[in-house]
Amino acid sequence: MDNRKKWITDKIRLGGVLLAAGILLGAAGFILGRIYFNLPYNFGIISGLGIFLAGLGINNLLVYRKALTSEQVAMQLTVTERDERTVFIRSRAGNRAYWVSAALVYAGLMWESFAANGNLPALRGNTLWYFLAAAVLIPFGVYAASIVVDQHRS
Repeated sequence: MDNRKKWITDKIRLGGVLLAAGILLGAAGFILGRIYFNLPYNFGIISGLGIFLAGLGINNLLVYRKALTSEQVAMQLTVTERDERTVFIRSRAGNRAYWVSAALVYAGLMWESFAANGNLPALRGNTLWYFLAAAVLIPFGVYAASIVVDQHRS
């Protein structure tokens, strides 16, 4: 088995593992929600994580299964994902997203520190939720935008 086939097989195996983990977590969240319905916890978060993992697994299986049967598709995927330029662009985009994420989390921690002293209003309820959602979504947007901009520049 050549290096390309092994790489594709590893991606398919990862897809299978993600799909199995997603199904298990989805079932666990559903079952726990039915057994412990009187607890104040929402077990839907476990099912949601399961759906997310299953989606990632299905994506891997669909993309790489075709590459296993077609040599042309396998070559195209290998060139696309392992190209040095593409890897460099993704690394730079990831670095930018990390720094934006670090800055947002630092700002949130400083806000909480000042709020504990009474200098700023405390982040509670929906405000805290929106801030945490922004701390996740904004770095992803920076990552995606960085990839697009860098691909057009070079």
